[in-house]
Amino acid sequence: MFDALIVSFCLGTQDVNSINTDALIRGGAWLPRLGGTVEDGGGKIDFETNINLYTKETVPMIEFSLQPTDDIVLSMSFFDFSTSGNGLYSGNDVFGGVVFDNGDGWSASTTIQSVGFEAAWNTWKPYNSTDNVTLSFAPVIGMRWFGVDSSLANTSSDNDVSHTNSWIAISAGLEMEFRWDTRKTLEFADSISIEGQVLAGTLTGGDGGSMWSVQAGVAIDFSPNIGGFFGYRLQELNAQDGDYKFDAGLQGLFVGGEIRF
Repeated sequence: MFDALIVSFCLGTQDVNSINTDALIRGGAWLPRLGGTVEDGGGKIDFETNINLYTKETVPMIEFSLQPTDDIVLSMSFFDFSTSGNGLYSGNDVFGGVVFDNGDGWSASTTIQSVGFEAAWNTWKPYNSTDNVTLSFAPVIGMRWFGVDSSLANTSSDNDVSHTNSWIAISAGLEMEFRWDTRKTLEFADSISIEGQVLAGTLTGGDGGSMWSVQAGVAIDFSPNIGGFFGYRLQELNAQDGDYKFDAGLQGLFVGGEIRF
C-alpha cells in the first residue's frame, strides 16, 4: 500500500506577461509504481519478479508554484513515499546474509523520502510568434536529498535485513514549454501548454551513485484562473552503500486541476 504526499514549490518556464499570474496551485492524483532491483551481497532482487511490490496506487498530489520574474525559476519540492507487501519468493537469492529459496515466505517494505531545490533560467525562446505561440527552454540546476529505508524478511526462516540510507544529488538538466494562446481559436480553452523536464546528476553519501528524472505533461487553461493537467513522472536512483545497492525508482501518470492567482 502506497501512502504518499508530494508537496512541490516550483516555477515553470512560462512568460509572465502572457499569463498575468504569479502563483499556481495544482491538486490531483499520481498513479505511481515502484520498480527496479535491490541487492546486498548476493544477486539482484527484482521488485516485480522475485517479490511483488510493483503495484499501481492512487496517491494524492498537491503543487504550489510561483514565478517572481519572467526569466528566473526557483523551486523546492518534497515527497514521502512508502510501500509494503508479502508473499512467496520466486527464485533463489541471498540478501544481507539471509537465504531465500524458491517458495519461501517473504515480507518487505520500502520508503523513499526526498526534498530538493532547483533553479532555472528561462533564457532561450527560439520561437515566439505574434499569435502568442511560444517555445521556450531553460537550463536547470538542482540539489536533492534522498532518504531510503528498505527491509526484506524471510518469514519461513524468521530472518530479516533492514537498511536506512541517505544520499544527496547534484543535478542539471533542461526544461521545455510550448504554449499556445487559444482564445481566438478554441471556445473551451484560453491556452494549451506542453511541458517537460529532464534532470540527471550524481549522488554523494555512502558510495555514491547517480539519479535521473523525467516529467512531461499537458496543461489546459479553461479560464485565466482555472485549468487542468495530466502527464507522466519518473524518478530513478542508482545508489550504493557498501554491498547494498538500490537501483529503482517511481513512475506513473498524474492528473488533476489547477488554480492560478
